[in-house]
Amino acid sequence: MAFNVNDMVSSINKSGVAKLSHYEVICHGFGDFMDERELMYRAESVDIPGRSIASVEHKFQNYGPVNKVAYGQTYGDVTVQFLLSEDMREKEYFEIWQDRMVNTGAFNDYFFSRTSSNTFNPKYFDNYAGTIEIRQYSPTGELRALHTLNEAYPLIINPITMGWNEEGVARLGVTFAYRNYKCKFTKQDQPEQGFGFSLSIGPGGISGSARIPGVGNISGSTATGSISANVGGTLGRVAAIRSAF
Repeated sequence: MAFNVNDMVSSINKSGVAKLSHYEVICHGFGDFMDERELMYRAESVDIPGRSIASVEHKFQNYGPVNKVAYGQTYGDVTVQFLLSEDMREKEYFEIWQDRMVNTGAFNDYFFSRTSSNTFNPKYFDNYAGTIEIRQYSPTGELRALHTLNEAYPLIINPITMGWNEEGVARLGVTFAYRNYKCKFTKQDQPEQGFGFSLSIGPGGISGSARIPGVGNISGSTATGSISANVGGTLGRVAAIRSAF
């Protein structure tokens, strides 16, 4: 099949592109101390989690190449960068979270930390493991991908570098460990995404595509003399999930 640039343009117009800036991060840890919705507005950057498959080398036959056979999976830590309030309440939130993991003594006076046997004692895992949700949205506000970090907790509170010659905003990097993640995806090429239209005129002819709410996606090209359509039923907008927070 010969390459046709119009097919590439039509494919991109059909499913769009994901924007790195369209996301939310929601922490479900210890809302009894701080309104966790405030953290959502402060999450400047986040890593969508990935996964590695652990494998072992194995030969299915005595001769020939070695196969890598999967036997498990590992998850990398996720780092979120938060813009700090003037009183650093975001850092306080994660300091308290870590203090509920291991009694760090950060909030005890010096004499108590030196004499108390409770200082530095680890706590029960189920009492501090929380959940982190990373939501990715389309440019028009529909939820496209949801990654949920299960049994998550702040493993590392990164240091904050201050300086007399710095006038920038203070930021706090927090690295989360977690047991695993679950993901859900909502396809772009379904109706109710709003109206969209594109037109291209070039040496290969005229091509165009349109997204029509309630109808679907339609594309055509004079180079191929064909019109294709992707028509389906309404699945509804899911961006309203924002209103729950």
